[in-house]
This record gives sequence, C-alpha cells and structure tokens, in this order.
Amino acid sequence: MSKRKVEEQAGLGAAIPLWAKVVLSVAIALHLTAVFVAPFQFATRAFGGSSPLADAIQRPLAPYIDAMYLDHGYFFFAPNPGPNHLVDCKLEFADARPAEELRFPNLATERPRLLYHRHFMLSEALNGSFAPPEFAPEPSPPPLTASAEERERYQLDLASHHQAKTDWQRRRRQYEAMRGSIENHLKHETGAEKVMLTRIQHRQPLPDEFALLGRKLNAPESYVKLPETTSGARP
Repeated sequence: MSKRKVEEQAGLGAAIPLWAKVVLSVAIALHLTAVFVAPFQFATRAFGGSSPLADAIQRPLAPYIDAMYLDHGYFFFAPNPGPNHLVDCKLEFADARPAEELRFPNLATERPRLLYHRHFMLSEALNGSFAPPEFAPEPSPPPLTASAEERERYQLDLASHHQAKTDWQRRRRQYEAMRGSIENHLKHETGAEKVMLTRIQHRQPLPDEFALLGRKLNAPESYVKLPETTSGARP
C-alpha cells in the first residue's frame, strides 16, 4: 500500500475545503480582534469616553465579548495598577432587628482565598458596568444662518450622540440588572427587607506617600464613596 493511501485512510491527506478555510479564518480573525479590542478600548478611556476607533470596532463585537468575558480588567496586573473597588451593603429589616452593614470583598470572612477572589471579581464587575442614570443632552442645532458645513457637522454630531445614547442605555440596563441581582441575593440570604449598595473606590498610596509619609495601604482616607449620579460626582 502506498504512503499516500495510508495517509488518506488515516485522515492525514484529507484536504480542508476552501469554504471551510475561509470560515475558520474569519472566525479566528474575529476572535483575535475581540481579544485585542477589549483591553485597547480600556486603555484609551479618558474623560468619560474612549477611542472612537476602539468604540467602532467594539460595538458590533460587544455581544461576543460579553459572552466570552473578554472585557475584564487587564490593568489590575499592569506596572501601574489602578484603584480597586469594594461594595458597602446596608441591610434594613422589617422586624425589630437593627440595621446591619457589611462590605465585600472581605478577606477576614471570605475563605478560602478563592471565595474572596470571587467576591473581588463581583465588586469590580459591578463598578466596571456602572453607567450614570442620566445622559448628556443632544447638541444644540446651528442657527438659521449657519453654513452648509456647520449644518453637516451638526448632523454628524447628532448621529454620534444618538449612537452613544444607545450604548449608554445598554450599559445602564446591564448595571441595574447586576445591582438588582446582588440586592435580591442579599435579601434572600439575610431576610432583609431593604438593601442599599454603595460602591467604594480604594486608592493605593503613591510611592512618596508610602515611603515619606508612611501612609498605610488601608488608610481610611484612601476609601472613597462613589456617587450614583454625575451631579453627585466629586470635582
């Protein structure tokens, strides 16, 4: 029996059809694009927005990125990691029990370490999905004496605003769903009638603060409550 015959019987000589190669190549390219664009969009965030190029690439891939969980916080392991986030929970009961407060993640109560890590990912996911309850108003239309170029620019700004508002509505629904799920879980586990969540940002001390001022990693002033509305944001 010839070598080629043996390879064909073993499946080694079976050629992949051209259409299958095209499908596989497109699927691989889309997956690699999704893997790349998530951290790229995160890295370009500034002043409440991110790169228009990153947004344009991420928008059609958003369902796949969410399903595959490709948008987690890469910067946690970067040379200059940003602040981490916690969640304060206030529990109020219908009976005579006094209100209770708890915070997660909490290394003292969440053991083994993997359980603490899961709570840490939950608090980061909640903060990462945050979108304020209000959105910027539409751009003002140009005056009647505006040039054709100004009117065209206004139409482009208006279309961009509508797209950004659609993205904001999706993110706001996701945040409200996640927040409501945590509240309902705590109600079920503790018997509380009302649960109020507060996102907390924990900022690491700067090198000079740590070395010269002796500021501790858990200094009280390094924990800041995050507002739920843009009007309540810190200046």
